[in-house]
Amino acid sequence: MKKFLILLQKEIKELITPQLVIPLIFTAVLFGVLGNVISNEREKITAPQNIAIINEDNSEFSAPIIQALTANNFNIVNFEQQDIKNIFKENKDIDIAMYIPASFGQGISDLQPQKLEIYSNIKNFSLFGSFKSLSLKQIIGYINNSVSDQVIKNGLPNVDPENIKNLIQAEEFVVIQNRMAQADSDQVMNFIRSQTAFMPIVLFMVIILAAQMVATTVATEKENKTLETLLSSPVSRKTIVLAKITAAGIMALIFAAVFMFGFNSYINGIMGNELQTSSAGLGTSLTELQIGMILGGYIVLGISLFLAILCALALAIILGILAEDVKGVQAVTTPLMILIMVPYFLTMFFDINTISPLAKIAIYIIPFSHPFLVPQNLIMHNYSLIIIGVLYELLIFALLITIAAKIFSSDKVITMKLSFKKKLLRK
Repeated sequence: MKKFLILLQKEIKELITPQLVIPLIFTAVLFGVLGNVISNEREKITAPQNIAIINEDNSEFSAPIIQALTANNFNIVNFEQQDIKNIFKENKDIDIAMYIPASFGQGISDLQPQKLEIYSNIKNFSLFGSFKSLSLKQIIGYINNSVSDQVIKNGLPNVDPENIKNLIQAEEFVVIQNRMAQADSDQVMNFIRSQTAFMPIVLFMVIILAAQMVATTVATEKENKTLETLLSSPVSRKTIVLAKITAAGIMALIFAAVFMFGFNSYINGIMGNELQTSSAGLGTSLTELQIGMILGGYIVLGISLFLAILCALALAIILGILAEDVKGVQAVTTPLMILIMVPYFLTMFFDINTISPLAKIAIYIIPFSHPFLVPQNLIMHNYSLIIIGVLYELLIFALLITIAAKIFSSDKVITMKLSFKKKLLRK
């Protein structure tokens, strides 16, 4: 055990380099700053926006327009008729203006469609910059409802306008296996996605970085001839492999923690309070549908994620042995990237239960697919599939670590190499 701990300490020291630590710290700080900046920009956008109103109508039909704008986070600033360009020029805090013509009320009374002139002062072309005009276009829908309500009330004073405009109403229910609740299916789907949205991304990035890190370490030891010295030491080859895997696993957990923190901050900055609002809007429906990641679910997901990382690290050690030098690491680890990307995209865009049997078998064979499927299986209460997936990942890891140990126990660890230079020269 003492020799193992000494080797583990050595491996961790070799893995923790400035080239690794600096980008890791930079990534954590970057995502944190981005999340904070995006959150601040969201607060600016969600704050009441000034809108210039030039109202030449002042009829009963223009009043609902003002009420709709006020109710939807617009601060009304009234102006007399003047040049729109001057309004924007003289009032830097106003980016939107609306002109209501004098004939507006009479035209509505005659049941003739009327036009409102809307002016948007575009100052930038960013995504957040487009939200203002987008929100105003949504408000036009509210204005149409308000004005049409007023028209209906004038013609049918004893009838609720909503009953006329919505003669058919849908009462939506969601069924998940034998569990049913009254809820909006879009809200349920959005809530489920929000719970696990960044899990696949974190797993993808952690596996890629950790695998390249451990493969590079092995290739560096081969290139610098330090691997021969390590193998000649009075330590069993299996202990060496186990120390490398354990050290890389510890670093992978640190990667995962950093990326989870960073992405959580980033997504919260983008979504704001929408996730909490969505959850609150569903009310007791989530409880009735038994949706939500409880502590046990997160533990199972964590185990599956960690086993997938270990499988990638064991495979990376084997691939690192095949690399002739550090430059060849990128080439030999390409198959590993493909094995991660295929299930990542397939499970993201397709229903695994409806795809072709061949594609389904391929997904289940790849060990990195199973962490992507855990959240879905937890919600669907497919616990047997989760257990089988975890056991399969454990089996693959044991197989890969055995292969790596056998390679380290022979002279092949020194002689094995996959040279792309020679192949290119032959061609």
